[in-house]
Amino acid sequence: MEELKDKHFECVKEDNSEEENERQWKSSKIVFDHFFEYLKNKGLKESTAGKQTDLAAFFIMKYLFVYDDVTNILDVYEDTIRKFLGNWYIRKFWNPSFRGIKSYLKAISDFYTFLKDKGFIFKGQLDEIKDVCRDEAWFEMRLRTYFEAQGDDFYKWIQEYNYD
Repeated sequence: MEELKDKHFECVKEDNSEEENERQWKSSKIVFDHFFEYLKNKGLKESTAGKQTDLAAFFIMKYLFVYDDVTNILDVYEDTIRKFLGNWYIRKFWNPSFRGIKSYLKAISDFYTFLKDKGFIFKGQLDEIKDVCRDEAWFEMRLRTYFEAQGDDFYKWIQEYNYD
């Protein structure tokens, strides 16, 4: 397998067309292939490693490179994850669940641990990512309050960690 390089972490697409999404996938696929192998080498079953990889790839390809201002996989911090799972996921998924949120938190934490282990991010950044991924109570509260909020409270809910 080809060695990972900084260029593989960059957003290369210029718009959200099918052609540009394909071009991005060709550029980024190696990152997900390496992550999958990393998880298998850590002892995860192939099916579990595949699920974790799919969730990390979804976060990057369908959220990060489409809705966020981030143009590099390595530039993810606490706010990025809070916007993704504490707002975007809840509003965009037909039936958002806390179980789904927890699955994404685990995949994102594992993905950035992989990047730290491979020397692409520093310990401080990983610590920040891991801290937010452990804050399950906050994400559970966000999901619950989304369905409870009305009127001005609903508007305030949307504005907190809004991805727009």
